[in-house]
Amino acid sequence: MNQPGQVYHNSFNQASHDILLNYEQEGGQYVLFQFDKDLSKARCINEKRGDALAAFFISKDRMCILDKSHDVYVSSFDGSNTKKWPIIKKNLTKVNNIYPGPLGKILVHSDNECLFMYDLSARKVLHEVAITDVRRVHWSSTFNHCVVITKTSIYVLNKSLGIINS
Repeated sequence: MNQPGQVYHNSFNQASHDILLNYEQEGGQYVLFQFDKDLSKARCINEKRGDALAAFFISKDRMCILDKSHDVYVSSFDGSNTKKWPIIKKNLTKVNNIYPGPLGKILVHSDNECLFMYDLSARKVLHEVAITDVRRVHWSSTFNHCVVITKTSIYVLNKSLGIINS
């Protein structure tokens, strides 16, 4: 059963179709495919593979990666510009997982069982909410609301991570 656990389409890029598949096998892997804007050609213009616990798009030409040692990296699609990106937060010892957020931002699930929005440019925590056992995060197309799926509950949050419904 070699099926991806998560599939992401790069909504930030209007010049091509970028697809990112995350697999949980062998400790985590991702595969990035880039296709021409004109899908009638059905030509893959780039394919990249890598080891990671999580990977997703953060802009039209960059992605955020959580490697197997729980370090966060920001990388260009071709890997030519990859930088370790420290997550700065008081009392943070381990990043459990990362999830997509609005442009230039990510959601981080930490070892102290909180979910927080982190601005990669400003390198600071914007919003925080106490949620345990986060499994998946799905955003609306406008990034105004998200659904957080945990082991036992489902939460609807606004973009400042205020709980609307649980």
